Amino acid sequence: MHQRAGGLKGITKRTLRVLEQIAMAADYSLELRGDIEERNNDSEDFPEVSINAIQAMLEKAYLLGKADGMKKAQ
Repeated sequence: MHQRAGGLKGITKRTLRVLEQIAMAADYSLELRGDIEERNNDSEDFPEVSINAIQAMLEKAYLLGKADGMKKAQ
């Protein structure tokens, strides 16, 4: 994954891969695209994504972050 302007501080490559997998599993158009890399092409960088898919991605990402936080607290 490319880093956006401002970077993705504190996020490991492993976590980025898991987040990408979450996104692709939640939305078929992202799965067909094969990744969530920026391509500098509006038709490819702004896919139509359902609200249900966004909600599923957010829930799974939240649970991932919560689990990572609990591991660090131990």
